[in-house]
Amino acid sequence: MNPLLRWTTTLLCVLSLSLAVPVSQSKSTTNDDAFARGRITHSERIALPDGLAHYRYYVRVGPGQFDVIRLHRIVRERMPYWPVQTVDGIFLLPGSPNYFEAIFMAPTISSAAPPDHSIVLFLAKNNVDVWGMDYAWSFIPAETTDFTFMKDWGLTKDSRHAEMGLSLARLIRAMTHQGVGPLELLGFSYGGIIGYNIIGEETQKPRPLRNIKGFIPLDIGIKFSDEAILEFECSAADIDQGNLDAGIYSDDTGLLTKQLSDLALTVPNDPSPILVGLTNYQAILFFGANTEQLSGQWWHFFGGLMDENGLPFDLRFTEARLWEDLAGNIPPHFPMRGNLDVDTLFCGKTPTPFDDHLGQITIPIFFVGSAGGFGETGYETVPLTSSTDTKKLIVQLLTNEQRALDFGHADTVLARDAESLVWKPILGWLTAHR
Repeated sequence: MNPLLRWTTTLLCVLSLSLAVPVSQSKSTTNDDAFARGRITHSERIALPDGLAHYRYYVRVGPGQFDVIRLHRIVRERMPYWPVQTVDGIFLLPGSPNYFEAIFMAPTISSAAPPDHSIVLFLAKNNVDVWGMDYAWSFIPAETTDFTFMKDWGLTKDSRHAEMGLSLARLIRAMTHQGVGPLELLGFSYGGIIGYNIIGEETQKPRPLRNIKGFIPLDIGIKFSDEAILEFECSAADIDQGNLDAGIYSDDTGLLTKQLSDLALTVPNDPSPILVGLTNYQAILFFGANTEQLSGQWWHFFGGLMDENGLPFDLRFTEARLWEDLAGNIPPHFPMRGNLDVDTLFCGKTPTPFDDHLGQITIPIFFVGSAGGFGETGYETVPLTSSTDTKKLIVQLLTNEQRALDFGHADTVLARDAESLVWKPILGWLTAHR
């Protein structure tokens, strides 16, 4: 293609992308309208090994103090600011409460992870243009005490921001000659819930304005048939609503995991003030590996190694120190409204707007799960779509009877063998769908 035609094509595509309207279930005019497409305020570039670079873009998405999201791009370069030509791009959404780098780029927060132990670095080294996002709530400082501004923050807001991020990623890809087509989307945990929402909403848009061409829900679903799961989620929704009614707008789990991490790293053998009867080291392992016992939910974060009393003394698939470091690097505050949105959706008894168009989804879907995580229950959502191109991978390393010890929810991105068990199959699927 000659230079004039190339630049003309790029400009036309950029202009068409700029017309994309972000996802919102609300039709009313809001103060966010002036920021409907987001505004990049500044950016930075970090050189990485193997010819890779990590770009961060800070995007103002509203008038409030914390109405900011952060986009990430990890890509191989010919020289600084000149990416190699990539055939495809993927956008990763982390879970809650998580930072993109902490969960997807573990070496940035822990020396326990080898320098290249990252799904993001793995994909980028294989010439995939990798993008991702930090949610607005991840920037709220730990010392914040007034959360009135966060009263109505939830899935709608995060979904709208994710659509902004996807549109901006496509714009920047177009401007750096990486193509103008839609992106693959990988949503881990809460990120996958947002993924189902925005993909469903995109079915209501003209095809040129759709940002997503394929979806990888990483160990997550939104529709369940098991009555015990439904009962658990409906009870959780009632608790969430009670918290909101009482004026509690922040879930401070991040503060708890930070305390668990600090104690485990500094005085591991002292009695835990949080989980009585355990040491601080046992407490943080219990939080990650015995999640079913801790909260009553049906899945755990990590497969654990247990003693004769059923207490964890190590993690089975992921380095324990990596979990300790991750627990200390979790956003301190998450919107309580987000909890209510998710638990209400999972409960299924009260209509929500977040699954309105589930049955109209037709894009390719690759469900990747873990036997000790959402596993088969997470896959139940996929057949409820209209996609004719679906694939399932569930990592199971132990027997059915050992499910409580098997490969867990976060093992999918952090386990020692995650590259061979999870990341390579994902790369293979991306390659097959170019």
